Amino acid sequence: MADQAYPKWIYYYLCFVTVVSVLFAIIIYVNPAAMWGHWAAAEANGAFDLVGPAGLFCARNLGTAAMGAYVLAHRLRPMMEAFLVFRIVVDLLDGTHALIGGHTPIVIIGFTTAALEIFMLIQLRRFKETSST
Repeated sequence: MADQAYPKWIYYYLCFVTVVSVLFAIIIYVNPAAMWGHWAAAEANGAFDLVGPAGLFCARNLGTAAMGAYVLAHRLRPMMEAFLVFRIVVDLLDGTHALIGGHTPIVIIGFTTAALEIFMLIQLRRFKETSST
């Protein structure tokens, strides 16, 4: 079923997100201070403990990478759509969390990537409609 039509640029974006998720998970697991050393709460006891926020971030990225790998291996349009919906939710939550915390760069990244993924989802749906006629 890997012969379904879909825009190739969306596939490449999903590849990028999957690779970045793997890299973030590895960095957080091996050396969380490398990514979050500037974080205001970094000095707190257990800030980088894998049973706390660092572990949740690592698990989320591993989950994203696993879902991305499955989507990329099977290249099924419905799975690509599901992956994009997942990413939209995650990026909107990241953007909202950063907005509350006052982290402007993350707000911009979160909401911009969510908007891009919404655009991709619309394009994927349109591509499906045009390729089936």
